[in-house]
Amino acid sequence: MIVLQSTAAVMSQARHVRINDAAIRTWARTTPDVQPAAAFKRELFAELPPQRDALANLVLLISALNFSFWGDEPLSIQWRGQTYTGFTAMLISIMMAAKHDASWSKPEYWVSAPLDELEQVIQGRHQLPLMDKRIQIVRETGQTLIDRFDGKFTFALDSINERAWPLAVLLMTNFDSFRDVASYGNTPVYFLKRAQICALDLSLAYEANGHSGLVGVETLTAFADYRIPQALRHLGVLELDDDLEARIEAGDELAKDCTEEIEIRAASIRAVDMMLSELHHVDRRGWTWEIDAALWELARSDAVSVEHHRTRTVFY
Repeated sequence: MIVLQSTAAVMSQARHVRINDAAIRTWARTTPDVQPAAAFKRELFAELPPQRDALANLVLLISALNFSFWGDEPLSIQWRGQTYTGFTAMLISIMMAAKHDASWSKPEYWVSAPLDELEQVIQGRHQLPLMDKRIQIVRETGQTLIDRFDGKFTFALDSINERAWPLAVLLMTNFDSFRDVASYGNTPVYFLKRAQICALDLSLAYEANGHSGLVGVETLTAFADYRIPQALRHLGVLELDDDLEARIEAGDELAKDCTEEIEIRAASIRAVDMMLSELHHVDRRGWTWEIDAALWELARSDAVSVEHHRTRTVFY
């Protein structure tokens, strides 16, 4: 697995980030059950159009836009009496649009839809960061889907026998915005956050709508974003050098692909893999993606007071 191998190589040389083995052992023995993780996401996916082709295209679109929701005024939406923010708010908005207009599941619409219609659904009355890039990605994703897969993401799935990790690789090699690969000491480091989460989300969406899930979702790694390292720092699993910690707590932005940013993301993937091993060592059940989902929920809770690192990028 190139993600685990390349991020392990980073951690063998890391200067700014460390993994605390003792904190992992404590977590594995004291954390609540991680298996219910992502149950709410399944509920949301159950609201999407259930037809296999439409469902796959919509999950691809949602995954293509799953990045950079942090800011002073996060995206929010009211739905069924509750307020949702960030990625969940955007997912609900696209879901509602797709239920109203079947065009949202068609890449031809993504390529040709008026700008104001796309913006209204993606960001509503808010101002999402990197909005110009989001529109560009919608157009590019639609055109690539038309040119290479005859407009149906299910054709891409069929070509790799509906296997999760090969789907992530297919996304990396065919869609530019999913090519989440950095360079550390002139060596490539593979993160593939959105490509892997697309594979997982499609599996969850299929299951939620009565289809078989993808094969091998247990082989996926953690999805290296800004929330997972935040939760890991809260748990004491990740430790940063004093200067880096001070910069993050002060809200300073880290440049994409700087040494510190790469080490934070690599450490997150490596740490979650170690957490899974320790969980199994003490005869507890779970998968990497369930740990990731539990950490993501933890990071958004009031229990966490440390800041997340800030890197403005289309990759997470």
